[in-house]
Amino acid sequence: MTLRWTRRAALRAAALGAGTTLLPPGAARAQAAFPTRPVRMIVPFAAGGPTDVIARVVAEALGDRWKQPVVVENRAGGGTIVGTLAIARATGDGYTLGICTNPFVINPAVKERMPYDTGADFAAVGMLVTSPFVLVAGNGFGPNTLGELVADARRRGEPLAYASPGPGGAGHLAGALLQQRTGIAMEHVPYNGSAPALTDVLAGRVPVMFDLWSSVRPHVEAGRLKILAVAGDAPLPDAPQVPTIAATLPGFVSVAFQGVIAPAATPPALVEAISSDLRAVTASEGFRRQVVPLGVDPAPGTPAAFGAFLKGEMAKWRDVARAAKIVLD
Repeated sequence: MTLRWTRRAALRAAALGAGTTLLPPGAARAQAAFPTRPVRMIVPFAAGGPTDVIARVVAEALGDRWKQPVVVENRAGGGTIVGTLAIARATGDGYTLGICTNPFVINPAVKERMPYDTGADFAAVGMLVTSPFVLVAGNGFGPNTLGELVADARRRGEPLAYASPGPGGAGHLAGALLQQRTGIAMEHVPYNGSAPALTDVLAGRVPVMFDLWSSVRPHVEAGRLKILAVAGDAPLPDAPQVPTIAATLPGFVSVAFQGVIAPAATPPALVEAISSDLRAVTASEGFRRQVVPLGVDPAPGTPAAFGAFLKGEMAKWRDVARAAKIVLD
């Protein structure tokens, strides 16, 4: 479907909160029809991973709506910084979009130097999916709830160890946040990836870790792991008996997310038009059928809502990293 922009449509988008002004005549003519050529979607991960798979589902659906190809371009490296920098440097004309995930909001918190300004060099387009982190333990770990874990940690003569897929990642910072909110002593044990970390938790070599529900669910259902608490903002639909951490520690939320961003110079009215089509895709039953088996939930949202989410996540993890003195070279 071809999007046709008129003066009235631009004004309406501004009234809805896009925060734009009328475009000069040349720019208005340039946006009269979008897109008129292929759009590229930069994914800051290698091909074949879960983020790439979801990005390709979105790209195909947008391409069908726009009658123009949406070409996925994988730019892995630097903990997503390579691909994200390519998005920041692209022309803001709507023809370059990008995928962002948790490192987008965590990297500025844990790195002293960044080649772009996460808060200023990008326009939020919309959320795609979310997936909660859960706090899990091996069956040999005595506590079965968050409260029991805290009580056990306070009785210990040494810090409670927790595993993560690597330093400066979501699992590391979730553990640091738990330590800060409860006052218990914890020791971070970093691994090179989620699989080896989970292997050692299963074997009882490290007591606990934060991991994605989609990753640990098979082990929980097989009785090899137990969930102590859910770090999402709501109970798990398929394990509603497990309480959230926020029920005990209000405001404690840690979720994995995937969303779409664009270069900051992209006109707000065009961002809103793209986001409108993106919401139509992510709210569709076809999209749900494709992504739910991957362990994620569709989360359609406006540019304003996604922008507020990103801003809040950046502030939260910056404060956690500073308090824990987490700094990566």
